[in-house]
Amino acid sequence: MRPHRRRPRIVVATVIAALLGSASTIGWYAVATQGPSDPAPPATPTRTVTKPPQSTPGSAPATSVQAASANPIDLARDLDRMRRLDVPSGGPREAVITGEATRQPDLYAAEFVRRLLTQDYRRPREDVLSWVQAESSPLADPLVIGLVPPDLRDRFAVDSVTDTTVGPAAVPSRGEWTALAASGAYRTVKVDRVIEPTAWTNAIQAGRITDPGTTARLVAATVTLHQRTGDHTSTAQFSVALSLDLEGPPTTADWRFVTAVTYTIIPAGGAS
Repeated sequence: MRPHRRRPRIVVATVIAALLGSASTIGWYAVATQGPSDPAPPATPTRTVTKPPQSTPGSAPATSVQAASANPIDLARDLDRMRRLDVPSGGPREAVITGEATRQPDLYAAEFVRRLLTQDYRRPREDVLSWVQAESSPLADPLVIGLVPPDLRDRFAVDSVTDTTVGPAAVPSRGEWTALAASGAYRTVKVDRVIEPTAWTNAIQAGRITDPGTTARLVAATVTLHQRTGDHTSTAQFSVALSLDLEGPPTTADWRFVTAVTYTIIPAGGAS
């Protein structure tokens, strides 16, 4: 199965995300051509979505003029999607991250991704979304939020892990989740490594990041999908890379999730 590459879109994401290679942001705009792709099998999280970079580490940060150049139709579509997003209400059913992991960004990124991708499709999808919502950090810094209006900032994090505009999200759509639940599917995760992206460190050294509490990490992991068909239980392994923005000290007391920037998943063999 070949990797799938789709045309990027304007998304409601951070200006900082552009430094990490996001498809696009409200403050940044890029156009790319659609590459060849194969049809993806239904109800399995096996497609690859690699959101190509739209700026280089040496490029200038977004300005209000650049932000205004965003395609208004795409911008309106993304904002409308966020308005229609069902934000989980009430507290999370899963325990939030606590302790040592919240005091070091590498540890927090690893634990967040491990928990996010460890999905039991036999349980409600809303359990994962309410946990993401509880882990999220509310922000008002215009460099981070971009053109996300105040009334939509409470759904910034959940939107980033569920948006399927260009392909699968870290959390499968409601329909995919239901189909996987029918086969008793669940996923286990092993985090392989956590790195601070070079583009991010270059931006820090260049003085382009002004919030001392904002950082970024790229987490590589091995995900195993377990499914049952009749009397047969099968497993399939995938390599996953997820980059994310975090907010922590000194801006906030502990490290918390801001947004998922890129999500790539490809078959890694090891099927049985």
